[in-house]
Amino acid sequence: MGILSIKRSTIILFIIMLIIFFSGIWYANFYYQGVNDSEDPRVVRAKELYNNYNQLAEENKYQEIFDLLDSIEIIYNQFDDYRYSYEVGVLYNNRAALCLNMALFEPFTEMEKDSLIQSAQSFIYQGIRIYENWNAEFALYSEADFQSYLNAIYFNVFPLKDSSEVELFISKRSQEMMDAQLEMNRRLSVVYTNLGIVLRYQNQVKEAVESYQMALELWDKNITAENNINILMGKPLKTRSIIDRLFPDE
Repeated sequence: MGILSIKRSTIILFIIMLIIFFSGIWYANFYYQGVNDSEDPRVVRAKELYNNYNQLAEENKYQEIFDLLDSIEIIYNQFDDYRYSYEVGVLYNNRAALCLNMALFEPFTEMEKDSLIQSAQSFIYQGIRIYENWNAEFALYSEADFQSYLNAIYFNVFPLKDSSEVELFISKRSQEMMDAQLEMNRRLSVVYTNLGIVLRYQNQVKEAVESYQMALELWDKNITAENNINILMGKPLKTRSIIDRLFPDE
């Protein structure tokens, strides 16, 4: 009787797990279909392409990554409201990070490494300019401001679409831009950290420290910037606490 009871409990548990599993799949499909339906159709392809970035980076397929980033930027450059958006700033920072990775960790000649460092520096300055210009325009926008700004664009770009569909595009884009507001200091912090690495490579130690300090002013939990200062000052490296590793900032 005990064995039958155990078997029966196992079968019930298995059925419950199946229900939860398939319910999860259904919900995921329903949710992501809704997300996809609300994506701006002009740049959907750019976002799909960017999904390949991490995999290519893990495999160190540098040329494929540069080609990918170029393809994404070509899409954004077609539209006035995306041409200088924060997404394009991300592309330049990605390029800079790739150049740094190649220069610091791949077996190139010194001349090739110097060229890569110079390219990284150029990409960094372009990324900073895009981020700061975007921030200057949108940092103080409220949700209502974003809605008004986007209404003028989307109803003009999609005059033949149903208004409820256009409103979905506006809602999704508005949320993206509000998220970008919150993330901008951290994005800039990462860029200034990369700039510090470039300046340190070029033996501009004072300027490198200033860049790392700027990175920390923008985001005080930038442990990479902090440890680069510690290295230059001969101080011990700082490690993330267990709490920080388990519960990182969103």
